[in-house]
Amino acid sequence: SSHSLQREEQSRPLPPPVVTLPDTMQRASFALVFAALFLGAAGLSVGGRLTAEPKGAGLPEPTMEAACGECKQHEQYLGECTCFASDIMGTFEDDSTKKLTTREKYGFKTENTGVERLPEGWVWHCRPITASEGVWKQC
Repeated sequence: SSHSLQREEQSRPLPPPVVTLPDTMQRASFALVFAALFLGAAGLSVGGRLTAEPKGAGLPEPTMEAACGECKQHEQYLGECTCFASDIMGTFEDDSTKKLTTREKYGFKTENTGVERLPEGWVWHCRPITASEGVWKQC
């Protein structure tokens, strides 16, 4: 009789395994999904297009068009001025553009130790504020 009970239990199909994540993983997964949804919704305007709001006065914009767009918002207050923009991240050399020259075999090797140039960072002003040619571009 105990043998027949064992055979009966062996012949029944096993229920599918239930996989549960530990509480910390569940919370982390929920937070990740929530953050993705929130950040995705924050970048959409009412019309469903991505918006590129200016970062604000004095903060570099990623493109010349964005800097000029910010200037155009203030155009009515600028009087006789006209909007100009400058890429301040590419105007001067800095530590990221340094080159290192070392000996190699019977000569020298010069290489860039950082990046070729910093990412663009555009600011606007109502007129060029330096006389350097090519630094300020009219919007």
